[in-house]
Parts: sequence; structure tokens; C-alpha cells
Amino acid sequence: MTATTVSLAAGPSVLIACPQKETREYFAESLESWRYRVETVETGAEALERLLSTVPPAIALLDMDLAGGVEVLGEARRQQERRRSWIVLLSEHAGRERVRAALNSGCDDFLKIPAESTDLRVRIRVAERVMALTGQVQKQSAELRFQATHDGLTGVWNREALLSLIFQETDRVRRMRTSLSLMLLDLDDFSRINHDYGYQDGDRVLTELANRFRRQLRSYDLIGRCGEDEFLLALPGCTEENAMVLANRIQETILARPFALETEATTLTASFGIGSSHGRSPLVVLREAERALAEAKVAGKNCARSYSPVPGPLLTDGMEGREREAG
Repeated sequence: MTATTVSLAAGPSVLIACPQKETREYFAESLESWRYRVETVETGAEALERLLSTVPPAIALLDMDLAGGVEVLGEARRQQERRRSWIVLLSEHAGRERVRAALNSGCDDFLKIPAESTDLRVRIRVAERVMALTGQVQKQSAELRFQATHDGLTGVWNREALLSLIFQETDRVRRMRTSLSLMLLDLDDFSRINHDYGYQDGDRVLTELANRFRRQLRSYDLIGRCGEDEFLLALPGCTEENAMVLANRIQETILARPFALETEATTLTASFGIGSSHGRSPLVVLREAERALAEAKVAGKNCARSYSPVPGPLLTDGMEGREREAG
């Protein structure tokens, strides 16, 4: 029968997996007295379940004589991803071959039992320090990955990362034969805000705009910043007509609401250029969206255009609610 002991201490969690009750109790008593949170199990299946749980223990003491002990270690190492426990194998025998087998199986340390209290505490402190350093490295790596793929001001994807994601989405479009639209959004006369109010207010507006996008767009829509006041949206499952409707909604629900500046508030308008993928290269579709955006600017701004190889306005100003022109 499983015996589980959880202390009220604030230290890292330690799992003790051992078939001998006396050994479990000895380790648990010592660790709890040093303010570690302790859990004990007596079977390999229970140990593996805890090691592969959503929140695994930071440190695990795993007896090699546990049924399937080494196999549990190997399976844990194969399946554990980011949250990797520091695993110490326990054994009454500390021969060279025994230790080599333990290390080859993927353990982080080896401890002969019965263990002296001082030896146990040293091993646990080393494990604690290593896990803390590993956590810091993982956090810093995650921050560096975020900085490398996201815009520093708004937190949305940067151009390079977004293009990579769009290439992946295009592959899916080809396989699934679904729709994908790219939408370029360029704020109209944004330089006026920087000129009249200062760059700090301009940055505040861009940051708030990105936050509004996150709240209004679907969770799987992709958005990135491509220039000072230009954003690129990739819209999976969205046809050209759907993208036009979304452009209207963005203008009405995201841009038309006042943006707070230091001394007052202002509203914004934007010009939109839309291109439809049809599984073609994202670079081709992006060029088409850029041409459509240029047409929107020439048409007087505050409107949306979708790309067409035929000259002339194929889509009228969506912001004014007019219908697509016939022919």
C-alpha cells in the first residue's frame, strides 16, 4: 500500500520511491526536518506516474531495487520534456558496474544506502542548486527566444518570425485545401501623433493597439509588426470576402475607440491591403497585399482594397459600407 507524506515546508518537492518502509520513513523524516516537501511511493508504476505528471517533483530518490526501477528512470527520461526532475538512484550495492549501469540509464546522481544524513543532505543541496540554475537558464533561454521572434515594443511577432509561421500555415493550406488571407494594415498619418504629441505617446498608442488586437482576433490568427505603424495579419480559414468584413470590424471596434494620450485622446484610421493565398508562396501573396495597400492609400486612405491583377478599384471603401462594384 502506498504511503504518502507531504510536509508543510516551503522547499522544493522531493519524491521518495522505495519498496522498504523503513528507508522511506528515514529519508522522509530527514528531508522534512530540512524543510523540503516530501512525497513517498513504493511501486515503480506510482513513481513513473508522478515523474510524468503535469507538475513533477523537482528531485526524485529512486531505489534501483524498486520493481522496474531502472526502466522507470529510462521511461521518465524519454518522456519528460521541459520539466525534468533531478533523479538520484539508490542502491545497497555500490560496485563499479552497478554505478556505471545507473549513470548509463540517465540518472543524475547515485547514492548508496543506508546513507549518512550528511551525505544525503549534501546530495540534495547539490540537486537543489543545479535545478535552480537550470530553471534560470531555461527562463533566460525562453526570454531570448521571445526577444528573437517578437517585436520589442508591442510584443506581437516580428516580421521574420511571422513569415516563418505563414510558410508553415501555407503548407497546411495546401494539404487541407483551406483558405488563408494576408492583411496589411497601415495606420493613416501616424507620424502626426509622433510629431504633435511625442514618440512616447506614439509608442503608447501602438502598444494599446496590439493589446486590442489580442482581445479581438481569434486565438489562431497571427499578427506581427512590419514597420513603425504597419501590421501584418495572417488569417487562417479566412477568404478574401471574410477579410474585408474583418477590415471593417477592425476599423469600427479597434481603431475607432479613442486611444489615451498623455493630455487627451485620439482616434485612428488605417488603410488595408488584402491578398488571398490559395496555397501560393507567402512572398507572392505579401507583394499582392502590398500593392492592394498602395491602392488603398491612393484611394484616399481609411479604406480597404484586395489585390486584383486587373487595374481599377475591385473593392470599394469598406469603411463607408459600400458594396463590391459589379463587373
